[in-house]
Amino acid sequence: MTRIRNSFTAAAMFAGVAALGLAPAFAQTAPDAPAAAPAQQGAARAPGHHWLTPGQLVEGRIAFLKTELKITPAQEGAWQQFAAAMRENAQSLDQAISTARAHHGTAQNAVERMEMRAQFAKLRADNEARLVTAFKPLYASLTPQQQQLANQLMSMQARWHHGWHHRA
Repeated sequence: MTRIRNSFTAAAMFAGVAALGLAPAFAQTAPDAPAAAPAQQGAARAPGHHWLTPGQLVEGRIAFLKTELKITPAQEGAWQQFAAAMRENAQSLDQAISTARAHHGTAQNAVERMEMRAQFAKLRADNEARLVTAFKPLYASLTPQQQQLANQLMSMQARWHHGWHHRA
């Protein structure tokens, strides 16, 4: 039973992290579309695919983590700070993606493309710093069993963000 639950947990984490972690990449490769269309639909469209934005995924991710970690009423204050950081990160990614989509299709030289990638890298670093600042008090309030699960969940997230998903 534990193996089935771990498999489900891994699959759910994979999907959530994949969507949040790759959103900037999707923003750079989205097809040309009218500028208002993605904003109205709330997601980019690629041929045969529908990409969701981090803002569309964050509430599900928050609910998943809260359930998996079995957050107690005593941990709720620290949890709310962590959830707020996740929401703020999703909002900042959504804004960056929207900006990238607005400039998609315009002629960009190599310097401009590198600058855009540097901006996304800085945004991701800022988001990670915000998240770790909010996560530290939550982690300190977790039981040893909850910490062990958090370690597993974060390990899975790190593997995804470092490109291990490309190896099959």
